[in-house]
Amino acid sequence: MRRDDQPIKEDSEAVGFNFHFQITNGAGRKACSIRVEAHNYHDATSFFRQNWPTIELMARESLASTTDGREINLTMPSAEPR
Repeated sequence: MRRDDQPIKEDSEAVGFNFHFQITNGAGRKACSIRVEAHNYHDATSFFRQNWPTIELMARESLASTTDGREINLTMPSAEPR
């Protein structure tokens, strides 16, 4: 019988989770996305929330240097389980 509620093994590989958000630029908004490597969605979400000040700063710095209409794509280091 298959059991879906079994915990993920500690030695499992990290998976990439993409988070999308918008950041304001004067009177407009700019689409942003960030990819977080984590073992599960809970770890990725927790990492995203805990590191929001850094993520926002990175997005604002990229926003200042980006003049075209493309989305800002950010990359963060892996989220290690605690």
